[in-house]
Amino acid sequence: MARAIKNVLLVGGTGNVGSHILAALLRTGLTVTVLTRGSRLFPSGVVVKKVDYENSKSLFEAMQGQDAVVDASFSVENDVSLKLIEAAATSGVYRFITSDFGLDPDLPGVHDLPVFERKKKSYEAVKKKARDTGLTYSLIVCGPFLDLNLSAGFAGIELKGRTATLFNDGKNVIPWTTLEDIGTATAGTLLHPEETSNRPVYIHSVFMSQLQLLDAAKDALGPDGWEISAQAMTPLFQKSMKEVQSGRITPMTFGVQIQYAIATRELARPWDRDDNTLVGLQEWTTEQVRRLIKRLASQ
Repeated sequence: MARAIKNVLLVGGTGNVGSHILAALLRTGLTVTVLTRGSRLFPSGVVVKKVDYENSKSLFEAMQGQDAVVDASFSVENDVSLKLIEAAATSGVYRFITSDFGLDPDLPGVHDLPVFERKKKSYEAVKKKARDTGLTYSLIVCGPFLDLNLSAGFAGIELKGRTATLFNDGKNVIPWTTLEDIGTATAGTLLHPEETSNRPVYIHSVFMSQLQLLDAAKDALGPDGWEISAQAMTPLFQKSMKEVQSGRITPMTFGVQIQYAIATRELARPWDRDDNTLVGLQEWTTEQVRRLIKRLASQ
């Protein structure tokens, strides 16, 4: 029988993902504590604990009495997530949601990409703790963030500039999930601890290709004035791997690896399992995507 989850500790409650998780947790009526290194204002009803992530005792004390820990820190420091997992296991936390929020970690090759090294280490660590202690875990597997990627142009489509760079042929269909849906699904995972124990939780707002997103953008913003090109991703990926091997790493080194992954069916494709209904999500319609695009383009 799964343990009821009432008290939740959120790490990284101010980021793009964490802020939406915080809002969703508060809607459920769970008791929420936010772990922070700085001085930030949070909504009323949120308990705030300031800690030193380098201090194991500080983390251990902060996790006392918590049923679940959600890591939305996205720290570039590999050891932060590992320290959080260790502290959760030693302090009696029941459920740990890792800072993954991306592609399927159980799909061969995904966690072998250098860009996902931190996620791989966290996944391996939390699985080991689940075998050796009373800690259980979940991962939220959501694909790229739909609204954030469209807004930033990282999906290859610049809404305001009306340009599109297709990764390969732009036809690879993958899961995309909005930040709000990720928040809802994270809270829903904690409300269903038995069904989501020790496994990835597979969610999506839509299954769409770049070309389908581009068609939605043309419908939403008008078909005229678009400049469209295609980019072969394998040469860029090979270049990024050489940069990793030589130590000459730039932000685009890892950005290219993510774009290569979402263009490659072996690494990104619609999930075989669908947990949307379980965690309280409904798949979006194409019309909803068009409305999102209109809103993002007007901002």
